[in-house]
Amino acid sequence: MPISLTPQQNQAGDPDLAAQGFGRLSPHAALQFDLSTQSRLAAEHFEQWGYVVLKGALEAQEVEALNQFFEDSQRQRPDLWGLGEKRKPHHRNQGLILSQPLLDFPELDQYLQHPGSFSLIASLLGGTEHVRWSEFNFRETPPDAGLGTMNFHHDAVLPDRHLRAPYLPCDYLCSIHYLTPVTDLSPAFCVVPGSHRFESLRAAFEALGADYVEQPIRGPAGTCILYDTALFHTRLDGNGREGRRTWHQYHARGGFLSSSLPTTSRYIRAPSPSLTDWNLIPQRLIEHPDPKLRRYFSHWNSAQGEWVASGFDPKVRATMPRGES
Repeated sequence: MPISLTPQQNQAGDPDLAAQGFGRLSPHAALQFDLSTQSRLAAEHFEQWGYVVLKGALEAQEVEALNQFFEDSQRQRPDLWGLGEKRKPHHRNQGLILSQPLLDFPELDQYLQHPGSFSLIASLLGGTEHVRWSEFNFRETPPDAGLGTMNFHHDAVLPDRHLRAPYLPCDYLCSIHYLTPVTDLSPAFCVVPGSHRFESLRAAFEALGADYVEQPIRGPAGTCILYDTALFHTRLDGNGREGRRTWHQYHARGGFLSSSLPTTSRYIRAPSPSLTDWNLIPQRLIEHPDPKLRRYFSHWNSAQGEWVASGFDPKVRATMPRGES
């Protein structure tokens, strides 16, 4: 994987580190795959590097419809976006987020298992019977939002990932769809390929050697990125003036799988724990007539259990984090 070494000065004053990683940004565009003709290659890329980019995952009319949803929902329900007077602390310096749109906008159900990416998501999590919904949200960095440097980090991880054999299926997987074009002037998702097998970014830098690279991912609206949540990643700033809209969806692995560790012959991998303690699933999906969809939405956290036990009482929902209605 070719690299360009460009060390920068970080906020701590260490000339060997960059503010967002080690400054080894790739000068090359990320490889992109057409899922309809390159599904095997896309899966192999994910297995090796912990992420894959799918081109044209959304149709043009879908991109248009989702952008119209941004416009309509921000105008009609600015409070849900954090655009009201009581702006939510977790939105500051990170743009806008609509945390739980499925609760109030059933028209979004059509995107839940989108054909542009879901078949690959399911296979990477062990098959359709093992894929579980975890989170669905929309995010926007508005135009002229300024800069707000984000350091490299990973999302939810499980400790056995370094030892189990085989590594896949992964524990959690996120998909990010670009709803606006992302260029070198826009905020761009950026990953460290292969870093999902390491405890820290420095460990990845030292172990990967010449293969260590920080890969910005740019592309037209409709581009989809799938990544293992153990992969180190960040959001690059762009020029601080260009905006960006994205749709984020997280999945977990359900069911029980047989695996192995060096210290034991075999063990059973339990389902991945709930990704958050606050994401809620609406009644229409919990009680969906399709048993396969009910299984897809069967990964509950404690907040969900309490809400179901209350008979989906809106007052109970309102007491929960990000439970506004």
